[in-house]
Amino acid sequence: MFPRLPRITLMIGPVAALALAAGCGHKAEPTGQEKAPASKDKAIVRIEKRDIHMQVDQPGTIQAFESTPIYARIGGYVDKYRVNIGDRVKAGDVLLSMWIPDLVEALNQKKAASDRAKVQIRVAESAARSAKATLENSKARVVSSRAGVKRAQAGYSRWESEAKRLDQLVSEKVLNTQVRDETYRQFEEAAAARDQADAMVNESIASQDKAQADLERATVDIEAARADLLVAEAEQKQAQVMLDYGEIKAPFDGVITQRNVSPGDYLQAGGGTGGRALFVLEQTDPVRVFVGVPELAASFIKEDDTGLIRIQAVPGAFRRGKIVRSGFSLNPSSRTLQTEIDIPNEDGHLRPGMYVTATINIDRSNVFAVPSSSIIYQGGQSYALDLIVDGKVVRTPVLIGPSDDRFTEILRKKAQANQGEDWVTPDGTEQLAASEGGRSTTSR
Repeated sequence: MFPRLPRITLMIGPVAALALAAGCGHKAEPTGQEKAPASKDKAIVRIEKRDIHMQVDQPGTIQAFESTPIYARIGGYVDKYRVNIGDRVKAGDVLLSMWIPDLVEALNQKKAASDRAKVQIRVAESAARSAKATLENSKARVVSSRAGVKRAQAGYSRWESEAKRLDQLVSEKVLNTQVRDETYRQFEEAAAARDQADAMVNESIASQDKAQADLERATVDIEAARADLLVAEAEQKQAQVMLDYGEIKAPFDGVITQRNVSPGDYLQAGGGTGGRALFVLEQTDPVRVFVGVPELAASFIKEDDTGLIRIQAVPGAFRRGKIVRSGFSLNPSSRTLQTEIDIPNEDGHLRPGMYVTATINIDRSNVFAVPSSSIIYQGGQSYALDLIVDGKVVRTPVLIGPSDDRFTEILRKKAQANQGEDWVTPDGTEQLAASEGGRSTTSR
């Protein structure tokens, strides 16, 4: 089967061609495999390679490049509108200011919470510095206490040795017991001093551990205070964003074409006034022209093709623009392809809603073509050639392309029975009998 072609080139088969020919009030002529002797009165022409230059002229309408209805994001009262119909604005310009006292108070509350969080951070940092100093002091006391333990242990060892020496002297009756007893008291005092030094070491270590815990708790308090500050700042930003919605701004450069708001109006979130948008903003440089391209030319329209736009309200005025996109699918009621042409409009003379005529040129180089008068138009969608096969006239459905005032491109022809395909491409050897009075397909 031949690949599917665009709808502009759909043809009917031989049986349908017979029915249409009979419906026109003429004797049905041979179609498909049926042949009739070639008339001697008909001119014989060939399918030949030619250049086809087709011009499509269609009405169109100018539309804004962008058209945006603007609504309120939050509820509140209109304080002041700053633009009116016809004003040109830049992206970011304030169009309307709202009075929203509850959001103002909410923002102040969030600011206060943020300030309090900053104070809490400073308090926690101060507590951390104090805990760090206490820890360092505790470490110093531990060192001092341990030195005292060594000192007390040295005294204890000295008096312990002295007591043992005096016990020996007393046992040898060299020294009386009174001197020994005095030495024992000194030994007992040294033992008590040693025990006291050990206790001071334990106390200093406990103080050091407490100072370390206080420092860790103060560090955690700093982190918690900083987290609270982040939350407070985020809530403050959110409140600021909500309040900023009270200033409705232009999303792009353009012209205000509608204003439906007055001071004191109450606006609901996501709504306008009385179901209408607050403003309508239209971007007018460039502008769009929408044109319905006929079915016959739809498949040959390409992006970046140039369109000549004539402005009906200003005789002789025209602009050139580029085809930027098409809808691909044809409108089933009008059999046209919606095509968009963008036109620069720096001077602002082109206004949305203007009626224009668009001219689009379709150039086909070195394609098979026949005189337009040789193509028979039947039933609103069928095209046929009176091809001469073995000296006989065979009315053959064809798929046609663009057409100028004289010639029409032939894309495909219905294959003969011995060719084994439904549709084939012309090879330039075909001969046809020119149909006198055949209807041209170039009328628009």
